[in-house]
Amino acid sequence: MAPLTIRCKCGKTITVAEQHRGRTIRCGQCGRTMRTSRLDVRLWLTGLSWAYLAAVSVAGLVLWGLGDRWWPATALLFISRWVLLLPLLPLIPAALVLKRWLLIPLALGAFVATVPVAGFRLGLLRLISHPAGAHVRVVTFNADGGRVTAIELSNVLEEWKPDVVGFQECGVELRTAVERVPGWYHHSVRQLCLLSRFPISDSAVMDRSQLAYVEESAAGIGGSGDVVRYTMQTPSGPVNITNLHLETVRKGLEGILDGGFQTERMRANTALRTIESSLARRWVNVGTLPTLVMGDFNTPVESRIFQDSWGDLTDAFSRVGFGFGMTRINGWIRVRIDHVLAGDGWYIDHATVGRDLGSDHLPLIVDLTLAPRLP
Repeated sequence: MAPLTIRCKCGKTITVAEQHRGRTIRCGQCGRTMRTSRLDVRLWLTGLSWAYLAAVSVAGLVLWGLGDRWWPATALLFISRWVLLLPLLPLIPAALVLKRWLLIPLALGAFVATVPVAGFRLGLLRLISHPAGAHVRVVTFNADGGRVTAIELSNVLEEWKPDVVGFQECGVELRTAVERVPGWYHHSVRQLCLLSRFPISDSAVMDRSQLAYVEESAAGIGGSGDVVRYTMQTPSGPVNITNLHLETVRKGLEGILDGGFQTERMRANTALRTIESSLARRWVNVGTLPTLVMGDFNTPVESRIFQDSWGDLTDAFSRVGFGFGMTRINGWIRVRIDHVLAGDGWYIDHATVGRDLGSDHLPLIVDLTLAPRLP
């Protein structure tokens, strides 16, 4: 064991063996007695600092590798992951006082917890130049019924200045308001509403009959997601823009969180969401027109379902957004599950989260450039 060094008030330094920790020592110079500490704070601080780095690294690997594949990892996807930064509050000041070199593993842990785990984005890729083209601003917003948005719709549109708006959970009042906005093209299906400055030449609703057998075998977990694909005529040519609202994980997590650890319910919910997302991706991917997908995916970007189905498209906020970009707000639980995804032909300029409009979601506002198509 390493020797223990203590200093008497008279200035004399005394070295004793580690096994004598906690015993009373008498100074041979002044005769004072001292009791050595039973706890080596520096040793514990060292262990806790490296343990923190290891813990957040494991959390990142579990999150990106097993999210929506293993229920604890799925639960981690949908909690406020910023809480993993809280242990730094006591550890960093302690390291500053006792062992400053421990700031190195703590800084590494803070980076892992903030960026790969909590999803903080710097948005540096927005600095990369791209070809000139037509500017397009799109907004996706789960309006949670939309009563507040319906009242303020004219002012909200003036504030956003969008070219295309996709609403999810579009209630009766909001649908009526959408249909009455002058100078806009509109379309509504079930709880999806769309406003467009561009003419809509075609619309198609995804057939959900292939999900019927999953829904029947997992009664009570839902299957309410909707996907609508539009062909719009922009000044740079026709494009495909999809508005969607996919199934929520909440109905699967309820089987875990409400007691009983009903993992069968979680597995059924995951199977439904996996098939639904795969069907939606194939439905979106039609023809050769530039493709844009927006909506409430009910899935963070770290999810294996999201990566497998949508990973070939560019997530707007992941590329150019700054901050955490949380769009789902429920008390202290916040997560980014609303996305705008761009395919070939689109260049993403800017992405930001809008202000609170009385929903449990926040609007996502994205500026893009549509490159001119070669003949």
